[in-house]
Amino acid sequence: MHIINELGAGGAERVMTRIACHNTQNAGPDIPRQIVVSLMDEGVYGADLIDAGVELHCLGMKSGIRDLPGAIIGLTRLMRKAKPDAIMSWLYHSDFIATLAATLSGCGAKRLAWNIRCAEMNLEQYGRSTRIVLGLLAKLSGRPAVIAANSHAGQQHHIKCGYHPKKWAYLPNGFNTEEWHPDPGAKNRLCKELGITPSKHLIGMVARKDLAKDHATLFDALGLLRAKGYDAHLVLIGHNTEELTFADALASHVSALGLRRDVAKLVPAFDIAVLASSFGEGFPNVIGEAMACGVPAIGNDVGDVADILGGTGKTVPQRSPEKLAEAIKELLTEDSDSHTYRKMASRKRIIDHYSLDAMNARYLALWDGLAGNRPIPDFEFPGGINHPE
Repeated sequence: MHIINELGAGGAERVMTRIACHNTQNAGPDIPRQIVVSLMDEGVYGADLIDAGVELHCLGMKSGIRDLPGAIIGLTRLMRKAKPDAIMSWLYHSDFIATLAATLSGCGAKRLAWNIRCAEMNLEQYGRSTRIVLGLLAKLSGRPAVIAANSHAGQQHHIKCGYHPKKWAYLPNGFNTEEWHPDPGAKNRLCKELGITPSKHLIGMVARKDLAKDHATLFDALGLLRAKGYDAHLVLIGHNTEELTFADALASHVSALGLRRDVAKLVPAFDIAVLASSFGEGFPNVIGEAMACGVPAIGNDVGDVADILGGTGKTVPQRSPEKLAEAIKELLTEDSDSHTYRKMASRKRIIDHYSLDAMNARYLALWDGLAGNRPIPDFEFPGGINHPE
């Protein structure tokens, strides 16, 4: 049973949906049945889960604490009815509610894993309830059987926040390289949709409108590039990106497409993919997805971005439009052979290190451990801590 705050267009929601659908569509005697519980509504990914045959329950919780008791009661009832062998909660509020419901239902926290998806959160940018919940989770962090994180940076940040689990587990993201793949015709199609010439350099960023994503730095970098004579056009994909504001001088050089369901067909059109996030990232999906499409990527030095890139792209300091513009310029001006090699190396790194099958195998082994069929496996972090004792 997966418990998640909502099913909006975020990275955690995308990975959870990817895992639940994959295992439902490849069901067998060794593959556990997948149940997804959204504390809120069906959101963006509910339809995908239902189409794949995943059992989905939505508790209808609204923002704020008023609906908290009802969500706890509703989840407790679901657990008592389903009697899940393994429970995995995704994101802070779900961790808190799932811990209470697992105890009240009789399933017990011994079957529970928290799944951390972020690092170095700037809590001043989020609501008071998030700060309160994080403090409570630090105190409760010895309750679940294991706390998983998709990045070394996420593990280290939460240790600083006071997390003290029985056991840590490293669960890096994985990607379906049949879905995310190079497409030589993608740029012409996207340029036709946007009404621009394919001779332009397409710089793409897939990220919702959020202060953590720091679109302002990206806009400044674009301005610097164009001032130096580079015919760069910025493509933004993500929830509410059409509401972003920027200088009038950039108006004809930015296409904000908002939330799209065909992102895997758009990303291969990019000449370069960028992630300008200034905080909060652990293992950003968008870097891996771009690399799987053979698109060289540039990311701010947050979370595990440098480890994911593995030398195939570039990292730059946070909130540094000058450094970001310089990194983009370097990739745009490298010779053809070097650029081709970079594209091939980017995709190969995802295939070799971050495949969907490798990710799913770790999840299956962890769930099997939570169910008591085997010891909970040791999934060591690169340079991290697995056994807090």
